[in-house]
Amino acid sequence: MDRAISPRIGLLVSLVFVLAGCSTLQPHEPIAPVGSGYGIPEDFRIVGYFPSWSGDPDRIQYRALTQVNFAFMAPTMEGGYRQVISPEKLARLTAFAHSYGVGVLASVGGWSDDGTNVFSVIAADPALTARFIEATDELMGRFSLDGIDIDWEYPRAAEADNFAGFIHAIAESLHAQGKILSIAVSADSANGRNIKPEVIADSDFINIMAYDDGLGTPLYVHHSTFAFAEKSMDYWLLDREVPASKTTLGLPFYGRSLTTRKAYTFRSIVDRDRAAPYKDVSRGIGYNGFETIRAKTVLLGRARGGGVMIWQLNQDGEGADSLLNAIFDAVKTPIEKRESANPG
Repeated sequence: MDRAISPRIGLLVSLVFVLAGCSTLQPHEPIAPVGSGYGIPEDFRIVGYFPSWSGDPDRIQYRALTQVNFAFMAPTMEGGYRQVISPEKLARLTAFAHSYGVGVLASVGGWSDDGTNVFSVIAADPALTARFIEATDELMGRFSLDGIDIDWEYPRAAEADNFAGFIHAIAESLHAQGKILSIAVSADSANGRNIKPEVIADSDFINIMAYDDGLGTPLYVHHSTFAFAEKSMDYWLLDREVPASKTTLGLPFYGRSLTTRKAYTFRSIVDRDRAAPYKDVSRGIGYNGFETIRAKTVLLGRARGGGVMIWQLNQDGEGADSLLNAIFDAVKTPIEKRESANPG
C-alpha cells in the first residue's frame, strides 16, 4: 500500500518550526540509525507507537520509521474526544516527523483506557458515529495528522456488525481526504473472529498485536516468541485471507516476567544485563533480543507481510542497544539503488 507521505531520507537536519502559541522547536539530534546511506524499502512500513505519557519527540529515530502513532486519544460517550494529553508533545512530534516525510496518526482507544465501552456506544448509533467523524476531522486539522488508528480492544461478537459499520463510515470520510485508517487487532481468533472481512477491506492496514501471549495462563510462557508471531501471521494471512500488504506484525520493545507477568522495558532489561540484546530471556524476563527481532522482521514482516509495528518506541535501548536500529538494518536498501529504480 502506498504511504500518505513518501519518506525523505538524508542526513540529519537542524530545523526550527513555529508552532501554535509561537513556541520554538529546537534542533533535532537523535541517535543516528544504522547505515546513513540507506533507507526503508518503498513497499515496507515501520510503525512506532509513541505514548503521550513518556518520552521526548526529539529522541525518536524518525529515519528508521515510516509512521508514528500517538497513543492514545480518548473518545467520549457524546462522540467527541477528551482533552488531548500533552498537546505540545503531539505538535512537536508532528513537526519533526513531517520534516522527515514520516506520517503521524492519532491512535484512538487503547487497552488502558475505557475506550472499549465508549466505542460500543458510538458504533451503535449512526448519529454519534457522524459526530465522532466530525470531531476526528477537527482533531486531524488541529494537529496536521495523516489519519487515525482505531484500537478497540475488543469488539464482542454482538458488536461485530456495528464495528463494521463504524469503520466503514470512518474510512469513507478519511479516504475522501487522502488520510489513512489503520486498526489494531488481536493476535489470534479469540478476539480476531469478531473483525469482519468488511473491516479489513475498509482499513488501509492492520496492526497485529502479537505479544502478551500466556497472560492468565500457567507460568513460564514467554509472551512473544517467534512461533507465536508466526501463528499470528498464519491466522490473519491464511485463515482470514488478509492481503499481505495490509498485515503489519507487532513487535514488543518490552518483556514480561515468566512468573509474575510484570512488564519491563527493553532499556531496563539491558541496564540489568549488558548481554541481554543477544538473547531472549534474562533474569527470568522473556523479551525479544536482536536475533528474534531481526527474524520476525525479515521472515514474517518482510517476506510474508507489509511491515512491522512497535509497542512502543520509548521502551527501546539506545545506540548499539537499539531494537529499532536492528529492524532498520534488517530491511534497509541503499538510497542510490532505490532512487535509480524509481526515477522521479
